[in-house]
Amino acid sequence: MGFNKSVYNWRYFIVSIIFYLKVKAFFDKLIKGESGMGTIEVIIIIAVLVALALVFRNFIMDMAGMIFDKIKAKTDATINSL
Repeated sequence: MGFNKSVYNWRYFIVSIIFYLKVKAFFDKLIKGESGMGTIEVIIIIAVLVALALVFRNFIMDMAGMIFDKIKAKTDATINSL
């Protein structure tokens, strides 16, 4: 059985959504004023986000490319129909 790239991409997509939800929950809790945040914590969070962006770089670029291709195709179709 061969490697299924679609399943591979969806797995990373789901992991990125879960990560987004956890980060969102963290910042929601932070905004409510339950705890303070120091410079070190901010630097660590930024470092983790940069590391994740590097890990998922290809996936993010592929997804953005697909989205912009769809936007361009729909825009071209709309302009051509005028």
